[in-house]
Amino acid sequence: MKSKLQLLKDIAEFLNEETDRDTMIEGALKLLVDHSEFETGWLFFIDSEGNPELKAHYRLPTSLEREGYHHLCEGKCWCVNKYNKRELERATNIFVCSRLEKARMAYPGENNNITHHATVPLLSGDESFGLLNVASPDTEQFAKDELDLLESVAFQIGSTLKRIELTAQEQENMIIRERQRLARDLHDSVNQMLFSIGITSHAAKNLKDREKLSDAFDTIENTSKHAMSEMKALIWQLKPIGLEEGIIDAIEKYAGLLGLEIKVSVTGFYDVPDNVEIGLYRVMQEGLNNVRKHSGSLQASISIVSRPDELLIGIKDEGIGFDQKDKSGYSYGLGNMKDRVRKLGGKLEIESKQGEGTSVKVSIPRGES
Repeated sequence: MKSKLQLLKDIAEFLNEETDRDTMIEGALKLLVDHSEFETGWLFFIDSEGNPELKAHYRLPTSLEREGYHHLCEGKCWCVNKYNKRELERATNIFVCSRLEKARMAYPGENNNITHHATVPLLSGDESFGLLNVASPDTEQFAKDELDLLESVAFQIGSTLKRIELTAQEQENMIIRERQRLARDLHDSVNQMLFSIGITSHAAKNLKDREKLSDAFDTIENTSKHAMSEMKALIWQLKPIGLEEGIIDAIEKYAGLLGLEIKVSVTGFYDVPDNVEIGLYRVMQEGLNNVRKHSGSLQASISIVSRPDELLIGIKDEGIGFDQKDKSGYSYGLGNMKDRVRKLGGKLEIESKQGEGTSVKVSIPRGES
């Protein structure tokens, strides 16, 4: 049996690493029951309308598992009622539980002598998520230190639920911002080229000079090819097609779509998890987009240096550069890169001078990410 302090430390470390809600609550409940005096536990999420949903359980007696957890989930419940009335704020002993009593009566001898339980709300600030319940055989009342432990674990779970919720919202916001950016790019590039094709084709209808007519068709053909390349580049930003062949192959193909000539150098053994590779690919994509749109150059170099403790990415062009003292220079399109690098736990540095090009340096810690 672990000490209360050690158990709380272990649960905190576990919760700190979890990003999936269901895995988190199941793992935390298992740790709590396995290393405390509690014999079993179950957890309800309760929606805005007050309806409880069983989301996790561990070591339930057979009487509570039967009929699809019927007796655990159906019928009146004192703790859910108190929770919905905002009258439940701390870990509390429940002296009469009609659900446990009905399960005991329906399946005598299958309740493992569990007749009472304690309950605690899952809170984070003013927000509430549900209830955590625990029970033990032949126990009608838990001691204060046991309720304190239960309350501490519930607070940790509530805080983690809020963190996961905020992370999901931020990811959704990033997707929305990405879509908005792509929509702007689509309007600024492809839409303008299509408009140009429309104007040129309309004017060509009235041309009788064969040479001018031929020039008009050449313009339409070249503009349509350019529009197609732009569209493919935008599609590649939505989905990293070709990344299955490795990041080097993918970024070279993407540069080709942008009409850029790039040199890629790799130092060290390149081996990173898929999520990191996709993140780095997105960073490089954004960097090449900036080169094409703002540098005035069609050449760039990318370096990848793999060290035991970090991965270094460099994107450099010999273009016009910009004055870093001028904050408007950061409309250079570097905001998305900074967000992506931050998500990977890394750092991004920019060096640029007018007339001397721009260098972007990214460092990502290797660790176990």
